[in-house]
Amino acid sequence: MSTSVGKDSLELDNLIRQGEAAARVGDRAEAEALLRRAVDEYPYSEDAYLALAGVVEDLPEKRRILQRVQQMNPASEEARLGLERIAAKLGPAPEDVAAEVDTVTCVCGSGRQTVLRCSKCGKPICPECSVRTPVGLRCKECAAVRKNPFYNLSALDYLKAGSVGLLLSIVGAAVGSLAGGFFGFFTIIIGMAAGGIIADLMSRVIRYKRGLGMQILAGVCIILGAGVLLLLPGLRVGFNLFYVIAAIVAAVARLR
Repeated sequence: MSTSVGKDSLELDNLIRQGEAAARVGDRAEAEALLRRAVDEYPYSEDAYLALAGVVEDLPEKRRILQRVQQMNPASEEARLGLERIAAKLGPAPEDVAAEVDTVTCVCGSGRQTVLRCSKCGKPICPECSVRTPVGLRCKECAAVRKNPFYNLSALDYLKAGSVGLLLSIVGAAVGSLAGGFFGFFTIIIGMAAGGIIADLMSRVIRYKRGLGMQILAGVCIILGAGVLLLLPGLRVGFNLFYVIAAIVAAVARLR
């Protein structure tokens, strides 16, 4: 999640927790002040309005708050149950309540009519294009998760890492085959160690980036490194499957 989303979530959660804590110890004035601040600063947060409805004692106002929640999220079970309890005490809501709900066209381009709005920017969104976050429903732009830079690789990164990985894989395969033999358990140990070293150095040369692409690249380098030995004249080594498998497993684990 992006930094702004995380900060908003933390600030909203703190306000709601402080308000609910004040309500539990009987300080309703403080609780109401905190939760009104929450809905003022986050006017499209369903959780903030639900928390405020829980401390407001005036039933007509509580009804208006819960109706606001239903505008944002018609599927809210908490709002529905709260409005039913209020209706049992005050009677049905006024006939003009439905007219207060603004129906607008969703910004996703589908042409759908909606009463939902993004809890960050306030743009109209329909249920199909909305994304639920800790601070309420958001449009896809505001809820977009920023890609971790450690998993964002360029073509140059792959070229650098691949060059280092292939060179190290050739050396590692030679050591694994010559030192461990073709079927020895020692070969697996060498393979695990070599795979870890290959992965670490491949990642280091591109500022410790990793991910699925790097895992695949490391596996390809290890296989090619073992295969290259078969083409070099004068070396009596073969393709050691045990070494290759052990090295790939270790490299993939390091590059997650």
